[in-house]
Amino acid sequence: MSSYALSLILAVIACVIGGVLGGLVLARPDAMLGLAGLKSEQEGGSNTALTEGRAFGGLLIASHGAAALFLGWQSSAGAAMALVLSVAWFGAAFGRLVSMLLQKAGGRFNYGSVMLNVLMGITLALPFFNQGALPLHRIGGSMLV
Repeated sequence: MSSYALSLILAVIACVIGGVLGGLVLARPDAMLGLAGLKSEQEGGSNTALTEGRAFGGLLIASHGAAALFLGWQSSAGAAMALVLSVAWFGAAFGRLVSMLLQKAGGRFNYGSVMLNVLMGITLALPFFNQGALPLHRIGGSMLV
């Protein structure tokens, strides 16, 4: 198996993990938001927080599902989509680190979440950087991948 094929398989597995996390948030937003420390201080949480949690879960399912689909169907486009998701995961890690520094909130959950975010970002970026430069074809006046 080539290293490119391995990077595609790992990226698809990362997409499945991201989709499962989205499914958990979509199905059980109260429990998942509480686990992440985002649950409202009010009794039982607010409807707005639950709605935002479900929206975030749907976003994770749709984005990771589409990237996994394209990684298997048209790998060059899937690699570009996975790279965008990778940047999002790195952004989540950066935001969590800034929050930890400003609030002086370390803890096992936050350190584990930063590691998960970084590993997901690295894994999703592998197909893009493993295949080299994406081939660009000029058709008419536009560039297509």
